[in-house]
Amino acid sequence: MSKGEFLFSSSSFSSCLYFTGIYQLGGISNHSAPVVGESVFLWGGGRPNLPRAVHDSPQKRKLLSTIDRLEFRTGRWSSHVTRGTSPPLGAVGYFCTTRNNDIFFFGGYCGHDICYYNDVNSFNSLTYEWSNIIPTSDAVMKRAAGGMVCMESMGTEYLFMIGGTGSTPTTYQSQYQYIQMVSRRIRTNEQNLLNLSTRQWIIPTISGQCCPPTADFAIQKITNNKAVMFGGAVPSDDGRSDRAVNTVYTCQLESDTTIHWESVKGPVVPASVQWPVERDSHAATSIISDSPTLVMIGGEGNDNQLVNDSWLLNTSEYQWSKIVLPESVTGRQNHSLSSIMMSPDCVWLVVVGGEGAAEWKDVGRGYKQPFSKYITDPNITMLIELGKNRTILYCMYCIEGFIGDTS
Repeated sequence: MSKGEFLFSSSSFSSCLYFTGIYQLGGISNHSAPVVGESVFLWGGGRPNLPRAVHDSPQKRKLLSTIDRLEFRTGRWSSHVTRGTSPPLGAVGYFCTTRNNDIFFFGGYCGHDICYYNDVNSFNSLTYEWSNIIPTSDAVMKRAAGGMVCMESMGTEYLFMIGGTGSTPTTYQSQYQYIQMVSRRIRTNEQNLLNLSTRQWIIPTISGQCCPPTADFAIQKITNNKAVMFGGAVPSDDGRSDRAVNTVYTCQLESDTTIHWESVKGPVVPASVQWPVERDSHAATSIISDSPTLVMIGGEGNDNQLVNDSWLLNTSEYQWSKIVLPESVTGRQNHSLSSIMMSPDCVWLVVVGGEGAAEWKDVGRGYKQPFSKYITDPNITMLIELGKNRTILYCMYCIEGFIGDTS
């Protein structure tokens, strides 16, 4: 099969395309880029112009009242003013998932001190309206840098939240772990279910081998009631610092009150088996088919260096295979990865934003703190075409309406 036969094939980009007056997407990290229809929607995140020293302000509200949209068919980013209730303030590291035309946001970090959220908001991608569906509550921990998927049980849909880092919880749930880090933040494996019909919180019962307190991992749904989780940062043995892991877990909604966990990989893998190294702050997306596939790109390893690789996980047999992509795609952390099935034989991946390798800054008194620079043009948005056998057919970058080949 030639590439020209694909519904949205790379032959469409045999020459560069230019548009005038196109909105330019700036640096962004610790965000999500969910797909609805044939568009990517991008809200919040850590941005250079996000006011971090204040809890709330007109400037902050104005920034968070806009949402960016990338249309696959044109390769154009555009910015849109939103309406409805006030947008969330947990702009950094929020949990995010979709259902039909709605995008759900949970929690997030405010940007100053130890200020986290636990409200749930929805954004309608057709009307551009916000709705606050669950206000702040003492029932769940306020946190960021965890994960959320939409699952179904007996015809009822639920939002399932897992893990993350946040402030000291008001309510400690006995079946979960809460570990205080040296930063005074709390790392957890707390799990919550939100019934989307009744809008009631449920603290689920856990069975099987659950993950430890983890943040900055990747979790993706592979069936209506099952998700797969990879990597992340867990507390070190002394509980004061982080270490990255490369474990794979599955979690399954078995009833409206029970989550069953299984560990696919222990701490040791034979040298003969291909397996990604430890990492956190990576990005993943799932390609749903007869044999669901997880795509994972980038991240940061235990040496504070970028891992700089990309992998496919066959979730039928839980076997990894490495794929080769340019460093301009893989050399990042705290980025987003999205996918869309353009035809039965063509999948587009979209990598947005993120940060480069960590550098160390002297903050005085002999202390240094790591910081990373935002990914900048022309590599803010990268488009990758996967073929029928999940092979890389094409890779390009998209900036200000300009689409160029990097293959």
